Amino acid sequence: MIPVRNIAIIALGLALIGVGFYYLAQGSITLAPFLLVAGYCLVIPLGIMLGAPRDGRDTGRVGREGE
Repeated sequence: MIPVRNIAIIALGLALIGVGFYYLAQGSITLAPFLLVAGYCLVIPLGIMLGAPRDGRDTGRVGREGE
């Protein structure tokens, strides 16, 4: 399951992209590319790559059970 934090970060990236395209349609040649690059290259990949918060338990233990 995708954590809510990741969904919020991805939503922020989509909002940046939307605002970037709005400013691109208005003719901005400095702000629009910055917002689009930030959304596509920084925020959305960050939302995808961030893992779920750990609760301190080691679930990846390899070994015999009962030891």
